[in-house]
Amino acid sequence: MNQKAKKSFLSNMNSLKKDINQFVKEHNIKEVQATVKKMVLQAEKDLKKYVDKDISVLKRKFAQEKRQIEKLLQKTIDAEVKRAKNFLEKQKKEITKLQKTLDKLGEAAKKATKKKVSKKKVSKKKATKKVTKKKASKKVVKKKATSKKKV
Repeated sequence: MNQKAKKSFLSNMNSLKKDINQFVKEHNIKEVQATVKKMVLQAEKDLKKYVDKDISVLKRKFAQEKRQIEKLLQKTIDAEVKRAKNFLEKQKKEITKLQKTLDKLGEAAKKATKKKVSKKKVSKKKATKKVTKKKASKKVVKKKATSKKKV
């Protein structure tokens, strides 16, 4: 059986070889290779075209998003700057009011100290001229009547 199997295997191989050679003769392999190569190149071009379209669409979308974000950011920054300026102006006005109040109080304090100094000088002169009189007061002691306790 071993011999028969070898012969059968060899005969199958030979017939397969003949079939392959016959197929190659009938169909030119080079033509098939060229056709396959053309198909691959066409598929590559189509793929690149779709990818390029997608990339350009993505680029446009990113640019549009970028512009929108920049506008929003600028708008927000402008609003914050405006709020900060308003806050600073209010603080300046308040500080100015406080400064004026302090100046008025300072002037009033200076005037008051000048008046006190001048009053003190006058009062010293008057105090030296005044003669104080002392009254002698008598103490009156009253005696209270005590009551007797009943036992």
